[in-house]
Amino acid sequence: MIDRAEGRGPSDAVPAYYPGCSMDGLGKAYEVSCQLVLDRLGLTMDRIVDYNCCGATEVKNLSQDVSLALPARNLAAARSMGRHEVIAACNGCVYSLTRANDAVADEPTRTRINSHLERGGSPAYDGEANVQHVLEFIHNRAGVAHVRAMVQRPLEGVKVAPYYGCLYSRPKRYTGVGTTPGTDNPEHPFFLDELLEACGATVVREYPAKTICCGGGHALSDLDVSVAFSASVMNEAKRVGADLVATICPLGQINIENNLDRIRQAYGEEVLVPVTYFTQLMALALGASVREARLKDNFSRPDRFLRARGFP
Repeated sequence: MIDRAEGRGPSDAVPAYYPGCSMDGLGKAYEVSCQLVLDRLGLTMDRIVDYNCCGATEVKNLSQDVSLALPARNLAAARSMGRHEVIAACNGCVYSLTRANDAVADEPTRTRINSHLERGGSPAYDGEANVQHVLEFIHNRAGVAHVRAMVQRPLEGVKVAPYYGCLYSRPKRYTGVGTTPGTDNPEHPFFLDELLEACGATVVREYPAKTICCGGGHALSDLDVSVAFSASVMNEAKRVGADLVATICPLGQINIENNLDRIRQAYGEEVLVPVTYFTQLMALALGASVREARLKDNFSRPDRFLRARGFP
């Protein structure tokens, strides 16, 4: 469950949820399906109400201080709610939030960034938040065994290529992946693999493109490069025989799906594979319908494949 935290007292057992820009827009299907998964697994997060854009990866090219102050403001908001743990569902958001955490560990930098926040009317950030990806939260807080026990409609016969993207585990100095207890393997991540397998899917563990860049960072500066990266994600999925690609990031999902027509024109129809958010597949396995999981929202239309496989 994703709740608004107004009127609720501090409860550090319930993490703060940072939605970022995408989850209320093009990534709405991700948030809705995430809500379904959390509800069915008995997990709760408290949404940060007064949040702002994290700055993603672009703002630092204009101003280093602004690129740190934007995510720091969100972390300060979470700390004002009495939370130490902050969950985000976007790789770009996790990157920005953890990068800010790393920067404010330096006291002069923290003082400088807090002066910006205070001038803007925001509370200072104490540097004490712990940021996790929602994939890590579900994997660690619910546990694979509990997910498996809660499955109502196994994803039997569905072969899935797990796509983590480049920023899930990089740079590990920021994310802590592989260096902090309870985190994934930075070179060969497996949290997504395990959750999808618990849901009954056949996961292509040896999927070569699972941690490559989607090309999102080049979408505005060099579209041809962006298309080539997105095509690699799909082409490798097709080569290993996957029926679907499962993503954990709205930026990756949106970039790949926005490039569908260009990929078709450059590489042919035969390389295209429907793309889903991992939470959409989990929601199906946990009893939600194709409609409830918002699979029709996806430009690549995985709903057609899943309905043909008998999912209501």
